[in-house]
Amino acid sequence: MTCPGLHDQQNTQQPTVKPGVAVGILVAVIALVAFCITGFAAPGFLLRKGPGISLPVPSSSPTTTSAPTSTTESPSSTTISRPSRPRITVTRRPAPPPEKGVQVIEDFLAKIAGRDKAAAIATACEAQKRFMDDKIDSLLPLGSLVRITDTSGTSKFVLADVSGVVKERSAKGTVIADRTEDGGFCITTFSIRDA
Repeated sequence: MTCPGLHDQQNTQQPTVKPGVAVGILVAVIALVAFCITGFAAPGFLLRKGPGISLPVPSSSPTTTSAPTSTTESPSSTTISRPSRPRITVTRRPAPPPEKGVQVIEDFLAKIAGRDKAAAIATACEAQKRFMDDKIDSLLPLGSLVRITDTSGTSKFVLADVSGVVKERSAKGTVIADRTEDGGFCITTFSIRDA
């Protein structure tokens, strides 16, 4: 005697893809890839401009327009040619910041280290002098030993990275000096934090 459920399980087969269908799918994929390559990359016939709206040409680059060669050509047809220019990369080294600005920052830090608050405040810009007293007390108290580690800037300002010892702890920060109307420099602001 046989069980009806067992017989059904033995005769089930996995469906298989017929070779003709597999070949057809493969040919369709290859045809689609070939169409995309020739349409967008190689000849690029799908990317060509039609008689639609043309984009304006930047005025900074030289352009050449040619007149129509025959009467059947549309008057809006122009040929734009741009001369090829070699690319030149210029490496500029930044100019060092003005020595006067760096010197004002060094003087300010020396006055702080020498415990001369009045002289340190005197190096500040006029608009900043009223804030310097409290700022020195809270951020860079007298006796702090801070030195310039790096400078940058332009002819109008100097930014100095500083580091040293403030309140017996390692600290770092920045000090900024701006050019004054008479050509000198004055301390605009500074920021010190624990390193």
